Amino acid sequence: MPQSPSKSRPKKRTQAIATKREGGFYKQMKEAAQRSSRKLLLTRIENWVGAGIPDLLICDESGAFHLVELKYMTGNAVTLQPSQVAWLARHDHASCWILIKRQRSALEPAECFLYRAKDAVDLKMDGLAAVEPVFHCDQPFDWEKLFGLICPT
Repeated sequence: MPQSPSKSRPKKRTQAIATKREGGFYKQMKEAAQRSSRKLLLTRIENWVGAGIPDLLICDESGAFHLVELKYMTGNAVTLQPSQVAWLARHDHASCWILIKRQRSALEPAECFLYRAKDAVDLKMDGLAAVEPVFHCDQPFDWEKLFGLICPT
C-alpha cells in the first residue's frame, strides 16, 4: 500500500533550503571579514555541539568573543527554533546577536538586519515588523558597520 506524503515534508524542505542559504550568508560574511580592516577570526559552529548555540563565533583583535545566530528568510517570520530562543535569552547579557539576511525576490536587493539576543523571543513571536533592529541596510551590506556593532573596538 503506498504511503501518503508526510505533512512535515514541506517544512523539512524549507528548513533545508534556509540552512543552505545560511551557509551562503556565512560565506559572504567570512569573505567580508577577510577584506575588512579589522583582524577578525570567524568560526562556524556545527549544530551538533549543543542545541541552540549560535552558528558563528567571532574572535576580535582584543581576544573577545562574540556569538552570532545567522538567519536567511524571504518573508517577515523569523524561524528561530525554541532551543535557539532559550539559548539567546539565557545569554542576553553577553555579546550575542541575531543577523538576518532577507531576500524577498531575485528582483529586489537583499536586506540585512542586526538584533540583540534579548530580541529573540519577540522576533520568534512577532517577526521583523514588531522589533526595531540595531542596524538595517540593503545590499551591498555595510560590513564595516556591522562588524563594528557586533565587535566594538
